[in-house]
Amino acid sequence: MKKYFIISLGLGLFFWGVSSRGKESTPKNYPTSRDTINLGVSPDTLVNAKGKSVLFIGDSHTTHAHGWQDRLCKRTGMSYLNTAVGGKTTGWMLGVLRTNISSRYDYCIIWGGANDMAGMIKPLDAVRNVQKMVDICNSKGVKAIVMTGFNPKTCVDVSRQSKAWQPYPARYEVFQKMLQDSIKGAQVIKSHFISRKERDCGDFCCHMNASGHVKMADSMISRLNFKTIK
Repeated sequence: MKKYFIISLGLGLFFWGVSSRGKESTPKNYPTSRDTINLGVSPDTLVNAKGKSVLFIGDSHTTHAHGWQDRLCKRTGMSYLNTAVGGKTTGWMLGVLRTNISSRYDYCIIWGGANDMAGMIKPLDAVRNVQKMVDICNSKGVKAIVMTGFNPKTCVDVSRQSKAWQPYPARYEVFQKMLQDSIKGAQVIKSHFISRKERDCGDFCCHMNASGHVKMADSMISRLNFKTIK
């Protein structure tokens, strides 16, 4: 039963990631260069990322062609390679990072663990995979940035799902806490930036709507103290 659930989950999230590409449109209130998401921060302290490059490692939450990762880079002037694939675990991500990482990247942004926690992978094992990714980044001189993901308590709604889904929010919360407490050599960002109440989540496990992608991108820019160009 457990094996069937993990396979079903992986396929489900994978096809969700594929089918969702290109469906969302940018909200009409898309911020312009005049917006000040770095309120209260002196312009002299902002990090100019224009011309830098970033490697994205992730699952379906990062697959959308015009998602948060695309917006983050367009607003800061960075180029990027997005290797995220829906339904994948941190073990798969580790292999992809090993294949794609190089010193030509300035940043590597890692957001994974949702599929690990929805399946039977132990939080500790998933955290160890993330730490290995961070260590590889450091060995290449690439700054690693680890995202916890959205708030599993408020963004995930398994109330109408099968019993197999019920442990997911609690497991994801444990995993996120371990990331914050134990990951070394990376900037770990508690990325609880979106809200189900504000309709940023498109389904019960919070694959983001357009508003969610905008909030996630702009909040990451602010947290990283990046200067925006548009």
